[in-house]
Formats: sequence, C-alpha cells, structure tokens
Amino acid sequence: MKTYQLKFLAWTFSAFLPPDDPDAEKEVDYYELLDVSRDANGDAIKKAYRKRSLQLHPDKLRQRGMRYQGEVITEDEARSRFQQMKTAYDTLSDPKKRGIYDALGHRGMEFVINPSRAWDPHILLGNLAKSSVFDRAKLMALVLLFFGLILLQPILVCTKVDQMLEKSGGALKNASWVALLIPFWLFAAFYALLLIIGKAALPLLQWISFVVGILFLTLKFDEVLSWDYSILFIPFYLWMVLRIYEAKKEMGAAQYDMSRMMTIEYIEKYVINETKQDDDGNDIEDQLHRTYNDLNEEERDEINKEYIIVHVPPKAQAPGDDDDEEDEHDRIERSPEYQEARARVEYASKLIHRIIIPEIPLIVLIVVQLDMNKSWNWGLTFLPLWISMFFDCGGGCYGFFCTSALAHIEVQEAMADHFAKEQESKNNEGESRDNDEEKAETNQTEGGVGSKVDDAFNGKKSDADGAAESDNQKKSSVDDPPGIDTAISVKTEATNAESEEGKAKSEAKISEDEDEDFMFEMDEDTFHFYQQAEQEAENKATEAQSKAIGSFCNIIFQTIVAALFVVKLNQVYADQDKRNIDGTSSFSSFWILFPILLISGCVICCFACAIFGAANIDTAMSSDDGSENDDNDGDGVETADSAENGAGPAAVTPPPPQGEDLMQKNDDESTAPLIANSVENAGDDVEVVVENDQENGMDDLD
Repeated sequence: MKTYQLKFLAWTFSAFLPPDDPDAEKEVDYYELLDVSRDANGDAIKKAYRKRSLQLHPDKLRQRGMRYQGEVITEDEARSRFQQMKTAYDTLSDPKKRGIYDALGHRGMEFVINPSRAWDPHILLGNLAKSSVFDRAKLMALVLLFFGLILLQPILVCTKVDQMLEKSGGALKNASWVALLIPFWLFAAFYALLLIIGKAALPLLQWISFVVGILFLTLKFDEVLSWDYSILFIPFYLWMVLRIYEAKKEMGAAQYDMSRMMTIEYIEKYVINETKQDDDGNDIEDQLHRTYNDLNEEERDEINKEYIIVHVPPKAQAPGDDDDEEDEHDRIERSPEYQEARARVEYASKLIHRIIIPEIPLIVLIVVQLDMNKSWNWGLTFLPLWISMFFDCGGGCYGFFCTSALAHIEVQEAMADHFAKEQESKNNEGESRDNDEEKAETNQTEGGVGSKVDDAFNGKKSDADGAAESDNQKKSSVDDPPGIDTAISVKTEATNAESEEGKAKSEAKISEDEDEDFMFEMDEDTFHFYQQAEQEAENKATEAQSKAIGSFCNIIFQTIVAALFVVKLNQVYADQDKRNIDGTSSFSSFWILFPILLISGCVICCFACAIFGAANIDTAMSSDDGSENDDNDGDGVETADSAENGAGPAAVTPPPPQGEDLMQKNDDESTAPLIANSVENAGDDVEVVVENDQENGMDDLD
C-alpha cells in the first residue's frame, strides 16, 4: 500500500489510533537518529547504521571514557541509545515498516504492526474515548456517506415513480431510466472489478447476467426495446441457472470434504502406522507406533492433501461408559470442521429450494401477467413468495420452540439410559448373590443327607455281625422299612422349609429395594455429567433460537416490503384509466421504502451513540470495581459485627452421609480453627471465606 493511501486511512480513522501523550517524552526521529535524509535509499541507510553503531556501541564508548558528543553518559544510557538506533535501522531497512512509519509515525506503526493491539476492541474503544470531537465527526461522516450511497438509488427510483403517477409530474418524470440508475451502474462496475481481481469466474458470470437483465428492463421502460418480457427475462433465467450450478458445486465440494475428514487417532492408527491384522481380523500388537508429530514436513503435507484432520471436542460422558463405544463417524460429526461443512451443504440446499420453488414460478407468473395482460390480482401472482415465507416461518417456529425442548429431552433420555444401566447392574448383582446363596444352601442340604445315609449304612453293617441282633434288625426293617428314610425326609423337609423362607425374605428384600429405587439418587460423577450435558443442550438451544429470531426478523421484513409493493401495484393498475386525467390516488412509493429507511435510521442512531457516547472503559471498569469493593466492605462489616456478637458464619453444606460422622467431625474440627482465627484477626473490615469441600458434598448428594 502506498504512503499516501496509509496517510489517508490514518487521517480518516485517526479516532482509533493512540492519542498523543503530553506527559510522554519526545519521540526520537529515526531519520535523525541515523543521520540520513527521508529520501535515502537502502544502501545509504545501511552505511549510516554501520557508522553510528561504531559511535554508540558500549565497548567503543568505554574505550573513549564513555564520552559521546562531548558528554559523559552512563552505560545504561549507552545501551538504550544503541537499542534505539538498532530499532531505527530495522524499521527503515524494511520497505513495509518504513512506509507505515512515514505515514503513521512511531506509535502508529507499533499499533498497526501488533495485531493484538490493532484488533483488540478494548484498546480501540479506549482510543475512541480519548479522541477529539473532530476525529469522531470524521467517523460519523463516513457512516452517513456509506448509508447515503446505499439508499441513494432506491430514493431516486421511488421519486421518479411518484412523479410519473402524479398529474403535476416533476423534474424526474421525463428522466431516462438508464441515466437514473447511474449509481447502480457505478456499483456494478466496481463489484465486477473486485470479482475480476479475485478471479471468481462463476460469481462474475452471475453478476453480469443480473446486470444485463436490469439493463434490458431499463431499456424497455425507456421504450428503446419492444421485446416481450419473456425475452427480456432471459438474463434472469441464466442468472438463476448459474446460481443453481454454483450451489450444486458448493454442495459437492462440502460433501467431498466431509468424506475426507478423519480424526488424528484414526490417521495415526490406520494411515501412519498401517496397523496389521491377523487372519481373524484382530490387531497385531507390538508394532512400531509413530505419531503425527513424528512426521516430517513432506509427510504431513501428503497426509493433509489426502485427509482433513478434525479436532473433536470433549463430550459429556456418563460414569461407567466406555470411550470406545462411540463410533469414529460419530466423533467426526461432533467436530467443528464437520459442522461447518454440513452448514455449507444446508445453505446450498436451501438456496436451490428457494430458486426452484418461489423464484422460478414467481418470474413465470409475472411474465404471464405482463405479456398476456391478465387482470389477476398481484397478490395471486406473488403466491409462490407467500408460500415460501410461510414455510420459512414454520421452520423458524420449529427452531425456536422445538429445538430447545428436543435438546433437553436428549439429556433426559441419556440420564434415563444411565440409570437403567445402573438398575440393571444392581439387579444382576442381586440375582447372582441370590444364586450363590441358593447354591450354598443346596450344597449344605445335600451334605447333611449324605451324612445321614452313611451313618445308617455303617450302623446296619455293624449290627450284621451278631446273629440275634441281625434277625431283630431284619425284622425291624421289615416292620418299618422307611425308618432311616423317614428321619432323612423329616430333615430334608425342614431344610426345604428354611430355604423357602429365606427365598421369600430375599424376594421381599428385592421388592423393598425396587421401592427404594424410586428415590432420586445421584453421585458426583453423574451430577457432573448431568451439568455438562445440560450446558451443552442449553448452548445448542440458544444457538438455534438466535438463528430462529434472525429468520423471523428477515421474514417479517420481506413480508412487509412485499405486501406494500403488491398493494401499490394493485392500486396503480386499478387507476390506470384515470391516471392520465386526474393522476393516481395510491399512496407514495416511499412507503415501500419505509422499512428500509426505518432500520437504516436505527442503525445510524446506534453508530452515533457509540461514537459520540464512548467513555473511557478503564475509568468505567474502575468505578464498577469500586462499587463492588464498597459492597464487599459492607459485607465485611456485617460479618465482623456478627462475629463480635457471638454469631458464627452461616454456611450451607450438603448433609453428611450415614456412617461417616467421624469424618464430618474431623472436617468440622479442622475448619473451626480457621474460622476462629479469621474472626479473631478481624478489624473494622473483615472478609470471612468459607471453603466447602466440593468432593465430599457431591459424594453425599442424593
């Protein structure tokens, strides 16, 4: 950029540049410091720098007894002058920095070169608050000029239309439409030049088609062309076809980018390291593992050409869920790169639908209305536009009212799934515990029966040694054969009764546990997951609602302008016969422009308030901090008074869990001396800080 261009921009936007500080030291001119003229070339500046470096170098000054130009200077001053001289050479030897320095000076150059200062809103507003009224007036004049250029063409068109419909006419009644649209032709040429510089061929063709269509219409209004409107609108047909082609191209490019998106973990596992698998499809361990940072520049460029590495944000994860359960495609969909590409696809799709549904039928109906001299109501001619606005309004309502509810419903479903998994795990643990108890009881019962049978068998065998006892044993066994079995069956029945009683107790315990599950229980990890999920849902709902509000405002604006335009057309065509005698009785064309003028006026007022009402942000923030400190001081006094009156500080903490009274007691004993010391050391202003143990509190949350 040329020096005079930088000077013009600096003069125009001088309100945003740092103001001159009267208390600051006078800045040293770089040209005077190097002892060169302002038109010196690079060789002269380099030669002067070498000469001055020999004079100002600290080692050379020590050899001369620290004398410089007849004065004795210190080493710190010598280092400072040498550093200034080096900075001057670095600035003047760089053509870009030298041009900025010549246009803006020392502080202006530092402000522009440093992006953190040049684009910081806090610094810009602070400089604006310190600027003069003249500098602010230049900004306001620039704003008025911008809106004036935008509104000039619509104002001229509305003025000509009103004068053509009135009987008295006016200065623009007989003016040519081609001459009236000179501001538009100038803007069209400037925009086409920008597209040519940017090498945007397809947008340039679209713009040329649109401008040629406007030119044909103006020639038709000036009665230079006698073509039908179906022929005049050929450039508009081409304009719509080119827009559809560009939208399809953009959609294909976005979908291609989406297919190339990969996470860094996937690339490191399957692209960089090429993970080998066995015959069963399992990954072979003990392979050489290289990360993306281990690659050289050529390998990174090759990977970046073939893939698009996405950055996946962290996700709210319920406790106990495994990270590997999330699919690779699901992780990619959560990345901002994928969201941007999907937004491009949605925008291109909406553009195609808007061209096909409202625009093409609308232009066909307008051609039929004008060429065939139909007496239709213009409201019916614009029916495709009303239908499109109705569907847009429905989509906005869905985004405003339903998206928020659906986002929170997703969170509730995730929490329900988490609690269902916990309940299922508890039930499985209970069933396994009951099965283990039943197996233990069964084994115990079988062991008792086996011991009884062995005792009976041993007794029977020992009694068979005696003859008389053997006969008695045989007789007793004949008289009462189930003697031994009767004792065993009695014991077995008692054991089964105890087992059934234990089973009934376990079932009653399970039913009691199921009743207790209706209570709302949540541990710390689950609570954090719930908070994070709710925050994500709230952000998603807020974004959707903001988009819906913008869509509503756009629809309302378009509806008002289109309705006024249709009413104006109906009145003009209804008064077509008597317009040549008495003029038209319709309202002014400026009412169609009224919504645009109203919004422009509001925006201009906002700019005026922001420019002339800008205050020093540092002063405003310091006053706010002072008020907050005053409030805190008041709170401290009340705390001190309460401490002097014997009232301790009130702290709300979660209730302690059952069975952990000893831990709570220890916490109270460790916290009490801290509060006591704070109160004892308090003066007039006391600030008592009570720190709650968040981890213990969250563990106790039910």
